[in-house]
Amino acid sequence: MDHGFLETVRIFYEANLQALYTYALTLTQCEAAAEDAIQTAICRVLRRGRAPRELRPYLFRCVRNAAIDGLRTNHREQARDAIYRPQHETPGADALALRQEIEQLLHNLSDDERECIILKVYGGMTFREIAAVRRASLHTVASQYRRALQKMRALCGEQKP
Repeated sequence: MDHGFLETVRIFYEANLQALYTYALTLTQCEAAAEDAIQTAICRVLRRGRAPRELRPYLFRCVRNAAIDGLRTNHREQARDAIYRPQHETPGADALALRQEIEQLLHNLSDDERECIILKVYGGMTFREIAAVRRASLHTVASQYRRALQKMRALCGEQKP
């Protein structure tokens, strides 16, 4: 296997682990399943033996597919974990309160809206990349993101400027 390819995947993984984890956790709502989805996705890209044309959307798509596959095959009841949890959270009352507020806002969104928010905000992806990950149109992704922001603003009591 090409050492340059392995290095590319390693660097990408280290730089994007939090975004991948947040995204996987959003889909699975289970910390162990989220970690499994990321591991499966990394293994899939490594088995490929070469980098795809666009690694970022490809790897997020692999995480999405692995998470969905895991949900389909896991028939046992699992307690749902938090949707959003930073891997290296700073302890403190303010951080906990903010995390709980974010969690509540995300729970009030549809699955599609929540996925768009996570990929855009926590994944730092463009609408084009999100559309590639979700295999949806650019217009659909932008609409879902806009609708999610409107819902979140309304829940926070903010009015449109």
